[in-house]
Amino acid sequence: MEWNWAVIQCTFQLLMLCIVSQANADDCIDMDVHMEEVARCCRYEPFYTEEVYEKCNQELAHKVSPHTPDFITCFIECTYREMGYLAEVNNIDITNYAKFLTNFDTAYQTVVIKAISRCSAIKDDIQRDVENATSKCKAFALLFHICVTQLTLQNCPNDRWTSSEICSKVRMHVPPCA
Repeated sequence: MEWNWAVIQCTFQLLMLCIVSQANADDCIDMDVHMEEVARCCRYEPFYTEEVYEKCNQELAHKVSPHTPDFITCFIECTYREMGYLAEVNNIDITNYAKFLTNFDTAYQTVVIKAISRCSAIKDDIQRDVENATSKCKAFALLFHICVTQLTLQNCPNDRWTSSEICSKVRMHVPPCA
């Protein structure tokens, strides 16, 4: 399955907007320059099937303009809903999510399932953060996914880690430049 890098890059851009950094230029990562490299530091797997990818793209094609924040918010909400991860109102079905992850290696499964569990534990905080968000779709799935992505990056298995100067800085928790 070919990975859609636009989704991961948009997720990382939104993630970096959420991080407030007091770092100076010598001890930070310039995300304007290194966004794509940082997004590839951990070899992520898609969190949806090709069928769901196509269905959500078709569903959103006439509703939301591509390459906009609304599109990525709606796309992630759609994929979470269609994959069965989003149950009821903003409840994450950890079992369904974990079931999909069985297609991947055990170390990756473990890291992502722990991330999902930790993000589920703060779902009320995530819900509170998105209550007043203005978007054509609900932003809960997006913020939940950003949480999972961030924790997966922080705990990425060694065999999935990219060896580079920037990725080494990411692994040492060097923050993005303000």
